[in-house]
Amino acid sequence: MMYFECGDKDGSISIDDLKNYLFSTFEKLGLKKRVLAIPPDFTRFHSFAGKLTEISWSYYQDALTDILPALGTHSPMTSKQIQTMFGKTPTHLFRAHNWRCDLVTLGEVPSDYIKEVSEGKLNYSWPAQVNKLLV
Repeated sequence: MMYFECGDKDGSISIDDLKNYLFSTFEKLGLKKRVLAIPPDFTRFHSFAGKLTEISWSYYQDALTDILPALGTHSPMTSKQIQTMFGKTPTHLFRAHNWRCDLVTLGEVPSDYIKEVSEGKLNYSWPAQVNKLLV
């Protein structure tokens, strides 16, 4: 289902346009009681994800309960990095993803599928895991 589309190869979007577009998309999604945002971390500073997260917080306010920067195996973001990337978004919403301890296993990707998609290079099952905040 498409919630929003806009633009062309020569177009640009202002911050005000971006806010309006994002708000209209959130309205189409309906009322949310609890929202978890998972933007990239500071290594993707130029992705504009910080501004998108800040706009999301301005829309959802108290319903945005947690922000979990997708770190991969990077170090957690510092307070300065959070402030630089996410602007006025309250820092108390940010959670460090402890990828060694905070995982929940949802299931397992079967070895047959891994073998198929890797064209025989791998032949073992893989646990499907997410941060516990997601569940």
